[in-house]
Amino acid sequence: MKRQDITGTIVYLLILAFGALFVFTVLRNHSGASGLGDMYILFNIGAILAGVLFNAVLFELAHLLGALVGRYSVVSFNVLGLSFKKDGGKWKFGFSSFDGLTGETKIIPKENAKKTPSPYPYLLFGSLFMVIEITVFMTIFSMYKNELGGLGNVAYFLLTVGVVGLMIFAYNIIPFELDTITDGYRLTKVTNPKNREAFNELLKVEYEISQGKEVDIKVFKEITNYTADLNLNKVYVLLDQKKFEDAEEILNGIINAKENVSGNVYIRAKAQKVYIHIIKDDIETASSYYENDVPVSERREIADDNSMACIRAYVLMAGLLDKSRSEVVIAINKVGGAIKKTPENRKAVEKELFNDALKKVNEAHPKWELDKYYIK
Repeated sequence: MKRQDITGTIVYLLILAFGALFVFTVLRNHSGASGLGDMYILFNIGAILAGVLFNAVLFELAHLLGALVGRYSVVSFNVLGLSFKKDGGKWKFGFSSFDGLTGETKIIPKENAKKTPSPYPYLLFGSLFMVIEITVFMTIFSMYKNELGGLGNVAYFLLTVGVVGLMIFAYNIIPFELDTITDGYRLTKVTNPKNREAFNELLKVEYEISQGKEVDIKVFKEITNYTADLNLNKVYVLLDQKKFEDAEEILNGIINAKENVSGNVYIRAKAQKVYIHIIKDDIETASSYYENDVPVSERREIADDNSMACIRAYVLMAGLLDKSRSEVVIAINKVGGAIKKTPENRKAVEKELFNDALKKVNEAHPKWELDKYYIK
């Protein structure tokens, strides 16, 4: 299990433990004074659901306002899967996935802005609004908590909504890499001026690629998590064009800057390089690279990682170098979930690259009957 997975699990358990403690102490102690009898359970469930909905909306509205203050344009607004997306200059409503705890607001730098857009309001307003909400609701609670019936129940209802907000706030300010990217984590990165430039460039590039536009992608020499991710957009363009040497040159820059990037970024860049060598080289050359330049520890990391970059690399590793059908099938079975988590602008290329890998394994081992696993 990777460090961010362990950290994420600990964070979730701590937040859930706090929520359970609140329910079984504060709310349970209030049950007698509420006058609601058996309906008190439904009252609490309603308060928790209202808390999730209210805080999700408030949180994303804060992101939206922060984006506008920071001189960005909003291209989509998603709350709990309900999405408003700008398409062809018009806003359209629908349902879509999101990368966040309760929603996601996607932005791009405004064109012709007089000043360089600043990500700070966008990343800070969510936490700021949560603090204001919690302060207001706690104040109201302290004023009416001893009232019996109506006002007292309202006070505890608002307290519950505020506690849900506190839990979201606590998750959002975590300055570590979790399963979703928190504002706290991104804030630690954009303090670097080079990262701020890459942050804005990445937003623009990903949006333009998603719109099917031709994009001149800047390649950064100074490698950080943000610049590495931006450079990977260029890598995908080159892989799609089968310009493997050019793609490998960019990947080498990321791999050589191992100390400056997260474990995920490094191992996925290394997996891309492994993929390139096995897909383009003869088996003897690829095997030599694999044995001499890919330590056993990194092989395990590639096998365990659930990204498409690592999965397709491992299909080649297991199928052509280790000659293990069972390991290939294990990797293939992770494709569905990995594709869903792949950014939209990379999905088409990833599907093609995976199919190329599977084709090469299939040609080497026709009796393995892997034809049914191609991605349509």
